[in-house]
Amino acid sequence: MQTNCAVSADEASERVSARSRFGLLIGSVYRQWRRQVDLSFKDLGLSDATRMPLLVLHAGGVPMRQKDLAEALYLDTSSLVRVLSQLRAEALVDWSCDPTDRRTKYIELTQQGQRVASLILQKSLQIEQTILAGLTPEELQITRASLLKISQRFDHITSQPCGAEPGDMSPSQNKN
Repeated sequence: MQTNCAVSADEASERVSARSRFGLLIGSVYRQWRRQVDLSFKDLGLSDATRMPLLVLHAGGVPMRQKDLAEALYLDTSSLVRVLSQLRAEALVDWSCDPTDRRTKYIELTQQGQRVASLILQKSLQIEQTILAGLTPEELQITRASLLKISQRFDHITSQPCGAEPGDMSPSQNKN
């Protein structure tokens, strides 16, 4: 019995094309999702840039070093300074200096910041449920696992020294 394992040039080209469009699809979905969330928070004067630090601080539940908060948001510390100043002016966050190193700032939510972060989380979950309403539990599981694997791949790529092969991934890192 003979099987036809050969892939035609058209099929190979289609696969390459599909992979190149995948990033565009993820970007498009992200922009649509973000636009929907931004519209929902417009009346509160909260943008993605001001919501995300509040959510990260809320999830952590404890004050965070400014450097750690920036890393959690994939930002430079200098990029976060303006946003934190804005949030402080709105009495949503405050900071204090580390007594052992005055250069280190610890950022924490104020009581008002806690309330706003809880509202953001609640409203964001409602939006998420609305957007994902048409997906089956199996589709959600596959999508979440695939996106997690892609995210882990980014972590792996950025931790590789220059010159390492992009496909090099140990079996322990490739569990999903």
